[in-house]
Amino acid sequence: MTQSPPRPRKQGGRLTKLAIAVGLVTMLAADQPPQPPSPKQALTQLQGFVGDWRGVGQVRRGSTQGAWRETCGWAWKFTDEQSALTFKIDDAKFLRDGALQWNATGQRYELTARGTKEGQSVTYAGQLDDGGKLVLVADKTPESLPARLSFRQVAGGDRLIVLYERRAGENRFLRMAEVGYTRTGSDFGKGKSYVECVVTGGVGTIRVSFQGETYYVCCTGCKEYFDADPAGVLAEYRERKADESQKAKADSSQ
Repeated sequence: MTQSPPRPRKQGGRLTKLAIAVGLVTMLAADQPPQPPSPKQALTQLQGFVGDWRGVGQVRRGSTQGAWRETCGWAWKFTDEQSALTFKIDDAKFLRDGALQWNATGQRYELTARGTKEGQSVTYAGQLDDGGKLVLVADKTPESLPARLSFRQVAGGDRLIVLYERRAGENRFLRMAEVGYTRTGSDFGKGKSYVECVVTGGVGTIRVSFQGETYYVCCTGCKEYFDADPAGVLAEYRERKADESQKAKADSSQ
């Protein structure tokens, strides 16, 4: 009697169950809310501020009456508790220095600054708008200080425009002055490559070294951070570059 060949085992049910399980996991992952940015990640969006700037202030645009010159420097500052972008302005008319941080609880930027007069301290808060402009508002300010600040970068990041406004009503503001900064050493109209800061990914301008190799950082704050733990910084840098490479490959394959 001829025996029938063994029937192949059906695997369709298993495959279907597996597909359903994978689909459920994907759906659950898609339903998860996006993770809020860390302070460093949020501030990295303003990495273009870092550097030294030469500024010309104008009370009225296009008029030299009441105009002045000033210089400004932005740098990173890292502590165990918080990351910040700090600034200092020489020959300032309004704010002489301060620190910009990310409030993770309120999901907003906060700038605590000192005015040119002793005892003046103001905290501004706000967000980046859809055009990449940072707008910060203070609830209460001395009469001589602005109630709203607006920062925007143009010309490929080589220009930084800061608008100072006073409050003229609950939701109304009037111009006090505007400062147009040009990045020190900028080269308008010329395409140029640059070395990368191993801490933040910005433009590296300061040399640092570790185990005989030379690297670059973008400011004194990043240099202090690098010097405290160069091996850890470089490990994070290499991991970040590997992630960027994988993302670039994934995007190119789509």
